[in-house]
Formats: sequence, structure tokens, C-alpha cells
Amino acid sequence: MLSDKILRIFFAFILIMLISCSDKSEKVPALNYEDKKQMLEITKKFFDENTTQAFGGVFDETGRETIIAGIEKNDKSEWGIKFYQLRLVDNEFEIIFETKLLEGSFKESLVDKIKFPMRDYELIYYNSQGYFMGSGGGEVISYIIDFGKKDIYYAHLVADPVIPPSLFISKNTQDKYIREFFYTYFKKDYPKLRLVDEDITLD
Repeated sequence: MLSDKILRIFFAFILIMLISCSDKSEKVPALNYEDKKQMLEITKKFFDENTTQAFGGVFDETGRETIIAGIEKNDKSEWGIKFYQLRLVDNEFEIIFETKLLEGSFKESLVDKIKFPMRDYELIYYNSQGYFMGSGGGEVISYIIDFGKKDIYYAHLVADPVIPPSLFISKNTQDKYIREFFYTYFKKDYPKLRLVDEDITLD
């Protein structure tokens, strides 16, 4: 009968709605911010499936735990990496701060949390390592991201056969501990390292 058909369609519709609602309302499990594996799994599932780096911890002066997610963009309109600071609010991740698109790749890179004196929270350290290095030398790009100050400190090493090993540190890097960290990190591999006032662009 027609009424039975309508009833079956109605119940099928209700069932589909219930399934889709249950998917949307899936609860974010209890977070262990020190579990890097869980941070990545949770961030990929509930924030962005393209997340390749994720760290939990205290990253600003509020003292609250948040997640830093790193995503690599690699399409016609965007190329580079971005970091997002995320806070869990009502079972959804809210973006507190996001960096601009930064030059770099997560392939062959080193990314980790780092702590400096005079701050009660951690920062994020990125080093491109071998990604930009060619057989005859090349360059290394490094960032330290301070989510508390919403600032990005940048260092660029050029180790090219044509010029002596040179390191540029961005002008906004006034913190002596961060400047020393950049310099001593690269000095280990390049004893004749020199600091330069202007960034160097390789042809």
C-alpha cells in the first residue's frame, strides 16, 4: 500500500539523519597533551586530515594547554608550511592563532618543542635540515615560533661553494638566547660561519 511505502521512506530518512548526527557529534576523547601520537591522530581526525605535525603543551602565558598543528600546503595557489594553535571548545577545535604561510617543507625536516629562559611556556622549533641542500651545498631555513607573543623568529643559513657559510637572523630576533641558539646550532657544522645583516637569495 502507498501508506506503507511512505512509512518506509520516512523511517529510512530518520535512520540516515540519526547516523549523520551521531558522526558529527562524535566526542573528542580525553586529551593527553604529552602524547605526541595521540595529538597527531586527534588533530587529523577532528581538525584537518592534512596535519603532519602536532604537539600538545602550554604555548602562551595563559598557562592553558593547547595543540600546535603543522600543515604543509602544496598546490598551485600555495606552497609552504603553516602552524595553527588550537584550543578545544565544546567538542570542536578553535584556532587561537595561525602563522602566515612559511617557506619550507616537513619532508626531511626537524620540528619539535623548545624552551627558553624568561618564558613560562614552550615554543616551536622548525629546521628544514637537508630539504634545501643540494650536492654542492645549499641552504637551511629555521624558525622559532612564539605563540605567546605571536612572533616568528627566522634564521637562514647559506652554505654555497661561491660564498663563505653565512647566517642571516631576522631583525625581530632580539632575544639573546634565541639568537645564540641559532648561531651555535649552525656554528657546530660550519666553524667559519659569519653573520650577515641582509638575507641572501641564491640564484
